[in-house]
Amino acid sequence: MPTAEEIRRRIIEHGLSIRDRVIATMPQRYSLMVEQIRSIARSYRGDFDTFLTNLSSIKGLDLLVIYTALLAVLSKHKSLSDEEILKIGDSFDRHIYDVFSASKARRALEEAGVEKEIANDVISGVVKALNLINNKYNSPYLWIAEQRRIERFENSVREVLFRNEGGNRVGRGVKLFLRLFIHDTNIPLAVRIAYTQENKKYILHGDMYTALVTLRSGAFEDVASITAERVKARVAKRLLCEAKEGGARCKDVVMRLESIRGLVRYVGKISGDPIVYERGAYDIGYRYCRDLKCEACPINDVCKRYTFIKLK
Repeated sequence: MPTAEEIRRRIIEHGLSIRDRVIATMPQRYSLMVEQIRSIARSYRGDFDTFLTNLSSIKGLDLLVIYTALLAVLSKHKSLSDEEILKIGDSFDRHIYDVFSASKARRALEEAGVEKEIANDVISGVVKALNLINNKYNSPYLWIAEQRRIERFENSVREVLFRNEGGNRVGRGVKLFLRLFIHDTNIPLAVRIAYTQENKKYILHGDMYTALVTLRSGAFEDVASITAERVKARVAKRLLCEAKEGGARCKDVVMRLESIRGLVRYVGKISGDPIVYERGAYDIGYRYCRDLKCEACPINDVCKRYTFIKLK
């Protein structure tokens, strides 16, 4: 029987086999920038001044940061599908090729199908953020490159992009932006976080898909917290019911996402690489687990298949 640690390891393996969905759907010129940044970061991660000097040669780097900021702020309003991100990226690339402007960004978002009111709010937020960043750091990419501590970076993202707003939807946008720049497999602009143990301090968002995979797979079962024990007790009760009466007569195990989010975050932490764990679990949840496509799932040989667990 696979252990919870083995299940987490397989989720991470899947995460390493795919790209972050924002990066996977980027316009080609931004994808090329990402490769350049990775190459520079890997070569000069121990020499920050040389790292910055080489970054300055990448034309349009600030637009890459602005594009991700726009997606992050937009995700405050709605959870973006891969198709929506792809459409926004293509439209952004067509309208904003060299210099960012509010009018160009508005046309890009509206062309991509974003409602006018939401587009205006997103652009207003990004423009205000750019003013703050340029006054303090001179450019968006330098704002990120200067970061040393993940907690401070996260607080800065919340302050600059979201004006210190709170709530789950804002948290979703904060995490989207943060994780993109603090890991070698993403866009390691925050080089002093991406190549140190600091990136292990990332606390994943705890979205529906990541949570679903964490619980249904059994990746949480070696955790001894009160929440974990409650979940294990409810799972055991359901399995006992199935053994006695058959699954059709047994009730689903239904839990509120908010009640188990802390457990999901802790599982991500003990996985050893919370950013990649989140990427792998989200992808499995989005592509397979939500529709019970168990046979096609990349972890189907280790998953406990607690498909009776439902989240609301």
